[in-house]
Amino acid sequence: ILYLVLFKHLTCIDNYYKLLITGQKTLKKEVTVHKWIKVLLIVLSVCLVFAFGGVCTLAILLSHATPLAFFNSDFSVPVSDQDQNATDYKAQFDALRHQHEETLRKLNRFNYSTGCALCAVHWIHSGGKCYYFSKFKMNWTQSRDHCVCLGGHLVIINSKAEQDFVTSNVKVTHWIGLNDLETEGHWVWVNKQPVNDSVEFWIKRENGIREPDNWTKGHPDGEDCAGLGHPGGETDFWSDAFCSLEKRFVCEAPAAV
Repeated sequence: ILYLVLFKHLTCIDNYYKLLITGQKTLKKEVTVHKWIKVLLIVLSVCLVFAFGGVCTLAILLSHATPLAFFNSDFSVPVSDQDQNATDYKAQFDALRHQHEETLRKLNRFNYSTGCALCAVHWIHSGGKCYYFSKFKMNWTQSRDHCVCLGGHLVIINSKAEQDFVTSNVKVTHWIGLNDLETEGHWVWVNKQPVNDSVEFWIKRENGIREPDNWTKGHPDGEDCAGLGHPGGETDFWSDAFCSLEKRFVCEAPAAV
């Protein structure tokens, strides 16, 4: 019986030893596997870092490239289309300006029978027309446009009586509606009508030199716009001047009927 008990214990010890040895081998294998898994995880992490860096770099490049492509696309519009758009806008502007002029003219033509004035405030009536003498200075183009905004145009002088009336109301040089901007030497009014040779009042000097003389000193384009007199000089006659100069100006509009 004792032998059997000892044999049983020895068998248990032997089995335990074998189990221990097997456990150690298994543990070593698991440790080795864990080491490889750790190495693989490190390699995978490094790859993910580089991949993420590449994605970020690509995103930055695209963020800069997209506005540039959009910017370039704006200039890819054919020049002919741009010209057509400019022509359309100009036509619309001209139509609106014409409507504006007509509206202001109607507002400026008060009915005298109702007791209203023949001319708007600050305008002077003479010979069935209204005249506005500015108190401030503009260049010729600005003066022309300002008269249009007021419902009229730069003054067009058609007679000696009108010339005398206008000059009697000015003491310094003023712009009038006369120019040769389109063709040098061909003077026309703002209504495109040429100057009547029998009704022109260009300055004639004692030395024989007369206006217009198209003086070009400092201005290669010459003198293409007309005004009453010279700065600091007489105002009874016309003289040509650089259109960029700032002068007072005279506007004209029909009086109410």
